[in-house]
Amino acid sequence: MAKDPYKMRRSNPLLAWILLGGLLAMVVGLLAINVLRPGRSPAEDARMAAAIGSMDEAQSEADARREEKRSASSLLN
Repeated sequence: MAKDPYKMRRSNPLLAWILLGGLLAMVVGLLAINVLRPGRSPAEDARMAAAIGSMDEAQSEADARREEKRSASSLLN
C-alpha cells in the first residue's frame, strides 16, 4: 500500500538545537577573534599621521608648481 501523502512528518527537534548551538558558537568565536586581535600601536598611528602630513605637503607643492606653470603659460598667450 502507498504512503499517505497528507501525513505530516515532524523533524527532529534535537537537530534544531544543534544548529542553533553551532551558530551561537560561530558568533561567539568571531566576536572573540575581533576583540582579541592586536590593535594599532601609538607609534604606528604617529607614523601614519606623519606620512599623511608629508603627502599633503607634497601635494600642495605640486599644486603650486602647476599653478605657476599655468599662470606663466597664460601670460604668454
